[in-house]
Amino acid sequence: MAEPEPIAEQLSSPSGTPLTTLTWADARRLVAGNETYLLATSGRDGRVHVVPVLGVWLEGAVHFNTGRQARKARDLAQNENCAVTVPGHDVDLVLEGTAHLVRDDALLERVAGLFPAKYPWWHPLVRDGKFYDPADTAMSDPRHVYAVAPTMVFAFGKERGFSATRWRF
Repeated sequence: MAEPEPIAEQLSSPSGTPLTTLTWADARRLVAGNETYLLATSGRDGRVHVVPVLGVWLEGAVHFNTGRQARKARDLAQNENCAVTVPGHDVDLVLEGTAHLVRDDALLERVAGLFPAKYPWWHPLVRDGKFYDPADTAMSDPRHVYAVAPTMVFAFGKERGFSATRWRF
């Protein structure tokens, strides 16, 4: 499936600060190659929750997994809007979007296959639309997998102060 090509907009920056010169292809590579992702959710009560997640980029979305009873899963059941931040040395990225529960075994197999290259100790198993930890030999504690396809992405450059670019999808 082809990924949508976003529209870039340069955001205002402090006087004399260059605007981020990343292309969307550059930003996408940074998202895909990063090992650190922070997921921000909020539940019905509006309290914000930020937590690190293991993530991979596939078909225009960050895919992550979580325990079914984890706060982020409970938050997403009430409010699918979320943000995924991707910190970097020269630029930080923020992806805003909606988290969708992934249930398709074929897609889950592809997602599962990407985790070991990035996180050598995590080799999830797929069964009946869910991930399982290989240590869960009883297959009693399935994990949900979510995909967040961004609707908006912000890049904040760090050279000579913060600069910014926004992509809208």
